[in-house]
Formats: sequence, C-alpha cells, structure tokens
Amino acid sequence: MVWGIASQEPSDTVESYVDNLGLTYPILLDEDGGVNATYQQTAAFPSAAYPQDWLIGTDGVIIYVNNGFEVDAIITAIEQELDGG
Repeated sequence: MVWGIASQEPSDTVESYVDNLGLTYPILLDEDGGVNATYQQTAAFPSAAYPQDWLIGTDGVIIYVNNGFEVDAIITAIEQELDGG
C-alpha cells in the first residue's frame, strides 16, 4: 500500500497539490509534524528539506530512505520488498 504524508501543511494546500499531480493514493496529514520528526533526515544541502522518501517494509522496518527523488531506486526497493527482500 502506498500512502503520502503531508507534514505541517494546510489541508487545502495538500488538496491542491494532490489535484494538480493527479495523485490517486491516500495522503495523510501530519498536522503537528510528529511523523516528520520521527523520520527526519539530514539534508544533503540547506534547501534539500523535501522531498523526503521513506519506504517501510512489510515488517515495519525502513527499507529505503532518501532526500532526493530517485524513481529508479524507489522502484527497485519496492520490487525487492515484494519479491521477499
């Protein structure tokens, strides 16, 4: 299952973003930033706060983390997890 998490953003901003990108997976609102604080990454450079990508395996353990958007790496990590690790 894929979920997006919007951290500390107003719901109308998130809704507009979802509509503009045509996203079809659920977007959860992290209103107080608690989820973001739990998984916060060190930024590669000062303006690299977003995106932050995490993939959580079927056992609840993080299997991929990156603060750059690398589609091929994300797909590979998902495929490996679905193939049993």
